[in-house]
Amino acid sequence: MAGRKHRVAGGRDSLDVVHSDKARYVRQVFDTIADRYDRMNVLMTAGLIYYWHWVLARSTGLRPGQQALDVACGTGELSLIMARQVAPVRLAAPLPRRPGAAPTAVTVSSPPLQGRGQRIEGGTPATGSATVATAAAVPPASTATLSQGRVIGIDFSPDMLAVAREKVARTPYRSVIDLRYGDALRLPFADCTFDCVATGFALRNVTDIRQALAEMARVTRPGGRVLCLELSHPTPWLAGAYLLYFRHVVPLLGRWAARRFERQFGREHPLPPYAWLPASLAEIPSQEELAKIMQEVGLSPVRYRNLTGGVVALHIGFKPEPGATGSY
Repeated sequence: MAGRKHRVAGGRDSLDVVHSDKARYVRQVFDTIADRYDRMNVLMTAGLIYYWHWVLARSTGLRPGQQALDVACGTGELSLIMARQVAPVRLAAPLPRRPGAAPTAVTVSSPPLQGRGQRIEGGTPATGSATVATAAAVPPASTATLSQGRVIGIDFSPDMLAVAREKVARTPYRSVIDLRYGDALRLPFADCTFDCVATGFALRNVTDIRQALAEMARVTRPGGRVLCLELSHPTPWLAGAYLLYFRHVVPLLGRWAARRFERQFGREHPLPPYAWLPASLAEIPSQEELAKIMQEVGLSPVRYRNLTGGVVALHIGFKPEPGATGSY
């Protein structure tokens, strides 16, 4: 059973300040925390984020040679997960190394490819999209054997994209992943372009969840999947401890970000970066409501799976093929 939607204290006045210019505020938040984002995710989730990503990876349905889109890609974690699936690589040449480091020979093999995924139950920038291609920033992986698979990641935080580019450049997937500055509410792609469109921990940060999902559905090919991995509303037995942790412990862990935000933008915000995380839980619909929105934008069937007692939920929507009947 899905958990009920819970009100998370953040201060109504503070949320009103955010909503007055949410896109700008969210971009500033992620620019502030970009260099520590991955470490903080592991710390705050006690490593559970690896499990959540593993479940998503088993659900993409991607195969070698296919095309995938990572919406609000952040530091590129989901982009790398999907790149391993669409472009398995065996690399015999050394990867880029830090200046002064001794050269080493490295062999990298992708993990076994998953099948079509298990069946499971029941931010916008003010400017246009300026493309920044990862492959142009590093030498091509000429010794790697790549399929024609491709992953595009878009985000509207320049600092998060910078971290993602550095991370991808150290992997054999640097010629597979294309990272771009882009708008989740106006995806710069033609209809029916991608076999899988995924987003992780981003829906609550956009200014219009329905529009973001409609865009994701639009650019997905018939027979493809839309995946949304997001913080959610836990089951009642876990809700009390969950809210206590997010209201009090998470902002304490993120005190450094509040100080940095003030230094970087010259002002103290009533809702500092890691106070936004618990407050933003009020922005995300319940599991059933989110599934309904996905159906309303043209995805069917839509299923979701609660992870860790509903702390996180993975929603999967299938884009119907013309004339298709039955379930996936």
